[in-house]
Amino acid sequence: MTQFVQFNSPCDVIDLSVYKSLKLPQYRTVEVIGVKNLLESFLVRGWDTSKIPPIVEENDNCLYDGFSRHEALLNKDQQESPYLVVTRKKGYSVEDVIDEIGLGANNHTPSRKASILDFKKRFAAFVIRQNENGREVTVNDGIEWFATIPNTFSDEKIIGAIEDVFGAVKSTRNMEAFTKRDAEQKGADLLNLDRSKVFAINKGRASTKTYLQRVVVDIIEYYKEYGDVPSVVGFLSKVEAEDSDVKRKELEKDVEKINRAMSSLADRYKADADYNFIKLEGFLPQVIDEETDLIK
Repeated sequence: MTQFVQFNSPCDVIDLSVYKSLKLPQYRTVEVIGVKNLLESFLVRGWDTSKIPPIVEENDNCLYDGFSRHEALLNKDQQESPYLVVTRKKGYSVEDVIDEIGLGANNHTPSRKASILDFKKRFAAFVIRQNENGREVTVNDGIEWFATIPNTFSDEKIIGAIEDVFGAVKSTRNMEAFTKRDAEQKGADLLNLDRSKVFAINKGRASTKTYLQRVVVDIIEYYKEYGDVPSVVGFLSKVEAEDSDVKRKELEKDVEKINRAMSSLADRYKADADYNFIKLEGFLPQVIDEETDLIK
């Protein structure tokens, strides 16, 4: 049950007895010392004592969770406020704690839940740290890493995330990475063209065609404006060197299918000047109590 306590002034001190009924968490990487009022230049409007306060490291004041509340304290020049103070267990780094608390502590409302992308970013950092220490991370290691952090992901999603991270980390060792903009600039330099005349298509490890579909629309818009099509270059994202040939051939086939489809469309337009590529039949009825049929 939500239970708020207000700060009446920047120097107001919260009676920590309001936290006596709060069940404190147990962590793998840190020992919980307890809830304390810390003296800093902080701010706040009110404090929900049914939730774990912001989590801070005892020795170096490293903040692991509660950034929004911490920022609120700073903005209001609050002098003292409750924090859950912890100390790292032997053998764990600050990064390990950020993995466990920074991701896991956000797995509740009203905080924004950590997404699978958040987990993948932290897991990738974990893999890189282990590799720098001379240790290769296995799929089982990845499953264990996910299991140590509270989450609601399915086993299938976790395995997929682990494999994506392995591919991304491995690709950084033997493949130059590009953003779409950088790829277009590189292509323009190689083709001796202005960058505005070069579009880039990203082919990643997954089989999604989203990037290609976006470029198709961009090319149509370009043709409408300039009466010609731009040059197009492909680039790979999070693909290992040994898989580069396969992924490039996949992109070639995807592009060829679209080119043949557009050629077929051109033939249809030649045969029938009134033919429409986008066959808009009308609009769905949306005005309540007024529209029931398709709006022509």
